[in-house]
Amino acid sequence: MNVENTLDKAGVSTEYDFYHLLHIIIKTLTEPMFSINNTQISLAKLFIALAVFIFAFILGGFYKVQINKRVSKKANISSSTQTILANMGYYLIIVIAFFIMLNILGINLSSLALVAGALSVGIGFGLQNIVSNFVSGLILMFERSVKVGDFVELSDSLRGRVLDIRMRSTIISTNANINVIVPNQNFIENNVINWTMHDMIKRFEIPFGVAYGTKPQVVVDIIMRAVEDSGVTDLYKDNEKTTRVVMTKMNNSSVDFELFVWIKGDNILRPKRTISRFLILIYDTLYENGIEIPFPQMDIHMKEQKS
Repeated sequence: MNVENTLDKAGVSTEYDFYHLLHIIIKTLTEPMFSINNTQISLAKLFIALAVFIFAFILGGFYKVQINKRVSKKANISSSTQTILANMGYYLIIVIAFFIMLNILGINLSSLALVAGALSVGIGFGLQNIVSNFVSGLILMFERSVKVGDFVELSDSLRGRVLDIRMRSTIISTNANINVIVPNQNFIENNVINWTMHDMIKRFEIPFGVAYGTKPQVVVDIIMRAVEDSGVTDLYKDNEKTTRVVMTKMNNSSVDFELFVWIKGDNILRPKRTISRFLILIYDTLYENGIEIPFPQMDIHMKEQKS
């Protein structure tokens, strides 16, 4: 009998300790830790709000993957439209989650005026570039002057295909398979050459020179004939865009020319390779026709001194 009473008391004590511990945990989680504009924030609210925000990031990532999978199968939707749908939907999910998080925390949007005023000072100093890149990203997505898949040139050393346009930056893949992350404001504030904005046709100017004593018209004729007989399949011609050879300058040691050729297709995205093809063609043609290609020479005159 004493043993049963002891066990009953032990069970009651254990149950009491469990409920007492649970009460302490609940009290700790629900007890206000700090307040924002007279709104009490507890640890439990923080955990729930954080869980909602993390879930939003996971859901947003899943949405982007699904959109890219489904839209890529539709031939009538371009890759730039696909990027806009994926990115805008992703950020919409994040924004909605942000407002849900504020509601869970019990923060009224009107009470954020003070915080927004304080943030405006930070934006004016430290966050100015971030906001500028964000707005520039929106402009790029809707203006579509630069789209995913376009081949762009930002400088002599940076050109490549646009892989993705994000809210803060744009990713460009160069011909060397190097991904370059470019801030979006560079596309808005600076000059950008879009090689494929409307079509896949580009003019290449290939400079070369011949020695003095060669008749210019002879050079023009043999180079034009060589290009026509070369069998180049990506050469483009119409009433306005034609192959030309023009004399550009009478230099110190050479008579300079330029070959203008219009190229269509993917080879315009490989400018060095395309120019190399025509340089080799010009060199071989001049060599076969006995036309001298000059190179800089320096004559040294030595004066003999009489002793």
